[in-house]
Amino acid sequence: MAIESDPRPELIRFEPPSGTVDGGQQVTVHGNHLQYVIDIYFDHDAAIIKEQTATKLVTITPAHEEGPVWVVAESSGGYSNGLRYRYTSG
Repeated sequence: MAIESDPRPELIRFEPPSGTVDGGQQVTVHGNHLQYVIDIYFDHDAAIIKEQTATKLVTITPAHEEGPVWVVAESSGGYSNGLRYRYTSG
């Protein structure tokens, strides 16, 4: 008998879609199956998850150099699709 894992998370959009290189910004991630997320990564750096529901994650961004990064969420079912987030210098 196979063990079923959680569904893979799906990322749809961010509010706001960008933030400063200093990090520490609250970003709301909208999507599906987000209640199963174990970690969410901005590039390769884990963000802090402050609030979590099936369709929303409230995160605190890690610091990162300026430019676009891929964001992916991880659950026991695997990794989500990637979504672009932009770090700005000011």
